[in-house]
Amino acid sequence: MKKKITEIADIQLGYQFRKKIEPVDNGTNWVIQIRDFDENHILNKEGLSRVRVDKPVDRYLIHQGDVLFLSRGHRNWAAAIVDDLKDTVVVVSHFFVIRRKNATILPEYLAWYMNQTPAQEYLHNIARRGTHMPLVTLSAFKGLTVEVPDMATQHSIVELSRLMGRERKLRIELQQRRLLLINAISLKAIKTRKEK
Repeated sequence: MKKKITEIADIQLGYQFRKKIEPVDNGTNWVIQIRDFDENHILNKEGLSRVRVDKPVDRYLIHQGDVLFLSRGHRNWAAAIVDDLKDTVVVVSHFFVIRRKNATILPEYLAWYMNQTPAQEYLHNIARRGTHMPLVTLSAFKGLTVEVPDMATQHSIVELSRLMGRERKLRIELQQRRLLLINAISLKAIKTRKEK
């Protein structure tokens, strides 16, 4: 069943920092930035910077179950917040914060769907392009429709996606180890040849 994103979630901009983000040891909040995600859009919560925020940020706090959508840049993607975060985490305004209205859709499924071709084509077509980086506006984003299957199907898709992510990670690790092994063998061959 197709539903407009506004039927299943509330959407707002992330926190607008007025100046460049400067990490401080005694900051009031932690902040999620683009660099805090890996290539699979998994948040590295251990790497978050601490910042000082002078105005109330309660409405901007990020919670487990939220979905973040990167609205700026040439690649727009979504990431589900699956971990329980410290209750002082905000996200920069490059992201939209998508908070589900009810439990009819899994956050991981919603993020997965937004990263698939049908949603990506829509998002690519609505992005404003100028001299600066492309931007998906909040008003245009609210027109996105999401295919919402039953919960069992959502769980299956999320699990399959998770397994594919693990496989990708293991394949990269294997390639890196193979490269190290080949380099070690090659260096040993050079050394042996020199000694002869």
